[in-house]
Amino acid sequence: MTQTPSGPNPSASSDEIDLKQVFTVLRRRALPLLAAPLVVGGLTYLVFRQQAPTYESVTSILSTQPMAGSTPLSGASVSAPQLPQGAVEQVIHSRQLVEQMSDVVEDASLPAAQKTALLDDLEEALRGGRVEGLSVRARLDTQQRGVYELRATGPSPEAARQLATAASQALLTWDLNRAREGVSRARQNLQRQLASLGQRLQGLPPGSPERESIVAARGQLLLDLSQATVLEEGAVGSLSLLVEANTPQAPIAPRPARNAALAALLTLFAGIGLALLLDALRRRVRGVTDIINLGLPTLGEMPKVPRAQRNQTVEAATRGGLYEAAGFVRVNLMPLLPETGALVAVTSARPGEGKSTVTATIATSFALADKRVLVIDLDLHRPVQQEFWSFSGRPWVALPGATEPQQTTVAQALTRPNQASALDVGRGVHLLPAGEIGRQVTSLLSHPEFPALLRRWAQAYDVVVIDTPPVLSVADAFVIARHTDGLVLVVEGGATSVPEVQRVVQNASSTQTRLLGVVLNKVSRSEQSYYSYSYAQQG
Repeated sequence: MTQTPSGPNPSASSDEIDLKQVFTVLRRRALPLLAAPLVVGGLTYLVFRQQAPTYESVTSILSTQPMAGSTPLSGASVSAPQLPQGAVEQVIHSRQLVEQMSDVVEDASLPAAQKTALLDDLEEALRGGRVEGLSVRARLDTQQRGVYELRATGPSPEAARQLATAASQALLTWDLNRAREGVSRARQNLQRQLASLGQRLQGLPPGSPERESIVAARGQLLLDLSQATVLEEGAVGSLSLLVEANTPQAPIAPRPARNAALAALLTLFAGIGLALLLDALRRRVRGVTDIINLGLPTLGEMPKVPRAQRNQTVEAATRGGLYEAAGFVRVNLMPLLPETGALVAVTSARPGEGKSTVTATIATSFALADKRVLVIDLDLHRPVQQEFWSFSGRPWVALPGATEPQQTTVAQALTRPNQASALDVGRGVHLLPAGEIGRQVTSLLSHPEFPALLRRWAQAYDVVVIDTPPVLSVADAFVIARHTDGLVLVVEGGATSVPEVQRVVQNASSTQTRLLGVVLNKVSRSEQSYYSYSYAQQG
């Protein structure tokens, strides 16, 4: 009878955003994610800290409409027409104004080095067409009325103020000359006409009608000339000084602290985005649903055991936090194995997924079910089973076929089977440790007596659990599994990628290795659903 799974819905899509998984990814990458912003921020601070300071001075120019209907008799004046949008920005960088600014800077009271630097910038502007460090910000209405802000930068507060003052003076002078230009041309024309009439009067006799007519015309021209002179002298531009250039108190650049903070934040955000992107591209196995979607039977789920608590794993599997999880794995595994002499290899796709912990846990669970259990540590590259069991004061037990039993390791037991013995680590579990491997691992696994010895040793036990190396690192697990009743694959939840599991399945198929099922390891206790009863039957 199939038991209905409880807990989270296994049909839920694994592609949905899992905030807990996001935090898991960020926690796993916490060190580089925090170190990179600190390094980038520190370097940014040092780089900007060494740069020379830059100060900014601001002066404001008011733009108004010209007054209409004015005459010299009423005391009014001539005004220049308003400038179109963007005209001030173009004019301020023109050759005429740059030359005028150079004259003002030349007369300014500045240190020689700063004056030379400003003059060099202005000279460069004559060649390039733009003054660096000088900009215009317009705040105008639809009728071009408003305020122009002239912003000038320099290596010192006074240099910035002088450049802003020079720019405003040059701009106001240009605007005033623009207002006077038309009246000036009219005055010059009237002067030429008066000179011409004066020459004509010299050749005419006194009292002649023509002379009288020219004298009358000359008088009107003199009146017009006086009016033009008044208009020229009273002409005003459409621009006027609103606020004089200020002397800045603090530099606007560099700002090492601000720039360092921005660089650190950008690096942090970029690092978080990259970490999440890489995690998404890896398509990690996040839960039982991902295993089912791969068509693999799930034997159970195991919570994470901290590395520092390895010596407590057996105790936890006996009556602690691992007891129930190990029981589910055992219950699902038993129908797939012979009643006695069963050989089970345990492996993982890559190192660090906890397959050795699962090996010790499964062995303990079988022993609690009154099964005779032998654990063989055949991860000869990185053996760790000795960290789970207590060796102190424990007896050694002869393995089947041993006529002169002695304390042995795997290598010694394979090469001298007549001396092979295992350590009784208690609770009905015997352990054949890896020990110090002083020869090539391949030669041990290819020993001609290896398959027969495994079966001979299994005769004295109900279950033999073999700890093997990760299959994507070395091929030892498949070499060993060919001589067993099947292979158990340990997958770390949220860490192992789907392509890695698929590669293991493909390699198992190509080597004709029976894959008994998957144990999802290092699962958060709040996420454990124990769907195990029904899933094992699918394999």
